[in-house]
Amino acid sequence: MAKNTEKNSHYISAKESRQIAKENREKIKYYESRKKRKIVESEFVAEMKDPSNLVEFENLHTYFFSDAGVVKAVNGVTFSIPEGSTVGVVGESGCGKSVTSLSLMQLVQAPSGQIVDGAIRFKTHTFKRDENGKKIPVYETETNEAGETVVKTNEKGKPIKRKNDLGGTLFEMEDKVYDIAKMPTQAMQNIRGREIAMIFQEPMTSLNPVFTIGNQLDEVAKLHITDLPKDKIRERSIEMLNRVGIADAAGVYKKYPHELSGGMRQRVMIAMALICDPKLIVADEPTTALDVTIQAQILDLLRDIKEKNKSSIMLITHDLGVVAEMADYVVVMYAGKIIEMGTTEDIFDRPLHPYTIGLQKSKPTVDDETEELYCIPGFVPNPVDMPNYCYFRDRCEKCMKKCAGEYPELIEVSKTHKVACYLYENEKEAKGNV
Repeated sequence: MAKNTEKNSHYISAKESRQIAKENREKIKYYESRKKRKIVESEFVAEMKDPSNLVEFENLHTYFFSDAGVVKAVNGVTFSIPEGSTVGVVGESGCGKSVTSLSLMQLVQAPSGQIVDGAIRFKTHTFKRDENGKKIPVYETETNEAGETVVKTNEKGKPIKRKNDLGGTLFEMEDKVYDIAKMPTQAMQNIRGREIAMIFQEPMTSLNPVFTIGNQLDEVAKLHITDLPKDKIRERSIEMLNRVGIADAAGVYKKYPHELSGGMRQRVMIAMALICDPKLIVADEPTTALDVTIQAQILDLLRDIKEKNKSSIMLITHDLGVVAEMADYVVVMYAGKIIEMGTTEDIFDRPLHPYTIGLQKSKPTVDDETEELYCIPGFVPNPVDMPNYCYFRDRCEKCMKKCAGEYPELIEVSKTHKVACYLYENEKEAKGNV
């Protein structure tokens, strides 16, 4: 038998492995030092391209430096989240949905995971600070006998600080735009949890099993609401448990996570995310582990909270039914890239990309008489060594000769609808001639 001399493309020699490890160490050291550096605020202050947006992702690259090579989990993602809207991010498992949201929160698993390029602009309502970097409180005032406005003082002669709606100290605020991709970790801690909150995918692994529900809820208020008394913190936590529809809120406050059902734990996670009334709620598959009845309740709850707080929601899921019900805009991801984006009507009524069409065909419907569900053929390419051509090419039923060329860019087929596919290149050319 002839010996197979062809090199196995999946095999890495010891020398190659050492070289990869050396390069990874150098890159990780560089990116970690950037996160820990002390810089002035002006270095990460940015400007929104569209003032109506709350978040703008631009050419975001988030990589994982593994022993087998660099995994490009998010590879040039660009989209926006308008204020007061819900944006659904959909795709197969491993397409980069969760990593995109974790990049926004600066929670990508380090040191192997790093944001290596791009921008994440966020419109923040942040604290004003004095020359020493301390927050400036707002004081209560009164008019004296001379008709002058002066600061009120207590019995000890100290100025009285005003309280905010939550019961903590009120500080002077200002509107700014920060580039989260450039922010050091310390500065990000002022935004994470207060203005951007995340509902994690699996509540049983997100909640600490050795602390009570109340203890974990109280911690959020302690971190982000200054000078809030202990009794007020407890009131706030119980109020949030009531708000998410938990009947015995005071009783649940004293319980441990394992004493609650899956739906109850999910509600606790939502309550934890909402304690500080955030501007943006990142919901990472909030209904995946729940039955259909509880799922509907959680979605109604998120919708109500969005309306009451005038918040925006970034909804990450692989369930197209949830997206159709909840989202205003939809972003479809595949292998770390956006392959189609548009309004909910664009994506569900006029899907263009073969992958988006395949996703919709694979979902069962009530009036569907077929015996077997559609399955997209083939597999996602190896994330360590992605090809230069369209990542979906080897699975696409409409593949043509041109698909072997460079990766297609997003083509604007309407004001709200974009797709990355050579099938619609003529529409791009038609728009260019207008």
